[in-house]
Amino acid sequence: MATPRLLLLRHPSTLLAVYLSAACALQLNASAVGLVRWSDYSVLAPLIAAALLPIRHTLIVGACTLATSVAIYGFTIRGVSEGGRTVVVTAALLSLVVSLFICRVRIRHQARCAFAAPPPGGEEKGRIAPAPRQDAGNLCASLLAGGPPTGHLPQLAAVELAYDRADDGSPQAHWLDAIPLPGARVALVAGSVTEHGEPAPALVPELRAAVRTLADIDMQPDETLTHLQDVLHRLRPDEAGHDVTASCLYAIYDPITADCTFASAGHPAPVVISSEGSPIAVDLPSGTPLGRARTHVATAEIRLGKGSVLLLHTHSAKPTGSGSRTDGSTVPGRRIEPQSSLAATCHTALQALAAEGGPRQLRVLAARTRTLDTTTVATWDLTADPAAVSAARKHVTAQLTDWGLDDATPTTVLIVSELVTNAIRHAQPPLHLRLIRCDTRLTCEVTDGSTTTPHLRRARTLDEGGRGLFIVAQLTCRWGTRHHPEGKTIWAEHTSQHET
Repeated sequence: MATPRLLLLRHPSTLLAVYLSAACALQLNASAVGLVRWSDYSVLAPLIAAALLPIRHTLIVGACTLATSVAIYGFTIRGVSEGGRTVVVTAALLSLVVSLFICRVRIRHQARCAFAAPPPGGEEKGRIAPAPRQDAGNLCASLLAGGPPTGHLPQLAAVELAYDRADDGSPQAHWLDAIPLPGARVALVAGSVTEHGEPAPALVPELRAAVRTLADIDMQPDETLTHLQDVLHRLRPDEAGHDVTASCLYAIYDPITADCTFASAGHPAPVVISSEGSPIAVDLPSGTPLGRARTHVATAEIRLGKGSVLLLHTHSAKPTGSGSRTDGSTVPGRRIEPQSSLAATCHTALQALAAEGGPRQLRVLAARTRTLDTTTVATWDLTADPAAVSAARKHVTAQLTDWGLDDATPTTVLIVSELVTNAIRHAQPPLHLRLIRCDTRLTCEVTDGSTTTPHLRRARTLDEGGRGLFIVAQLTCRWGTRHHPEGKTIWAEHTSQHET
């Protein structure tokens, strides 16, 4: 049989009626003969309710206490001074505010307890930690591994993405990825891992994380795969008799130049279709898989127009071989025709792979290229003269004004001044300055003909130099250096105050 207290809690209207009756009686008793006394009930009732009652009832109790105090001292009791009414009503109001603060503290405490509480079914499973924050690139990596609906793929400036898959429930031993790179570029990755010729899903998360780490260093695709070879050697078991190999295709697309550079270690070349629907030849040997001695990384570079489609896929059951090439529009034995939408083209490629007896788990990542024009990119040639710093500042100021980003001018001008000054002092011509506007980000790039990598250090009190890169690091979200055959590019990225 339920107790009277439980019956009252189950019927909030009854509880409220009892509360109002008690409040009126105590208020009238405390203010007998019109002499106003400090009403402990007006102050303590909301606080006790906030601490003990369900949170949803606290506001009702506090509001009723305030209303009761105003009704009794303002209208029922005659002869009460204005000061007395003000004291009691103010006390009830402050008590309501404090009770709401107590409720807020309780809500936060309950949220922390919910995250820290052990899962049902036993304490041996450990605690549930809050999910880590992810940027667009990390989100893309985690989603592509599990096969998201196309609408959940992150939107990148360089490409439009679509994804499709076909599973039979077997362990996944391959991955597809799209990694944002500085300068609005993107890296597209396809890879798989085998051990003794069988899928080896245990190494996939580690290799995928290694590829993303190497992508942050921003090397050329063939250099990235060469370093991935070293990573795989460290991940291989020490026992004799183990044969762990990995195939990987690594491509970098630059939406400013529309160039796409491929490197392959044992992985087939992607299917490439132009915006008009015609195939684009990719002269890319599949190369030797990683993990074998003297791995040869094959490379190729092509220029893609706006709207071209790259289709990266998992291994076909009929590999093309180490020295074979693709005409850019086929999987083994089947031609890929462009469809009305990117998702439909991706699905067509998946069906073509499945029809050819592909692997038990098929994955296809489609990327439609975009290009950036003069409305988002500005480039200037500079001379190796100190006067070029002033010219660079004028160029940047005028360009940001034209883009309507005057608020970002002081920060951007200071970043450009430091980068150009360092290039003039420590590098060699030719010098080029490029400003890229991408979403809410501004990227400043200074390219020179030197291969010397800048080093960030903290200048001592009496040092005359050494503060340039330190200032840049303080003003930007991130900065770095990438090397290429013509020299190197130092880039710095920061967020503009107005969305573009």
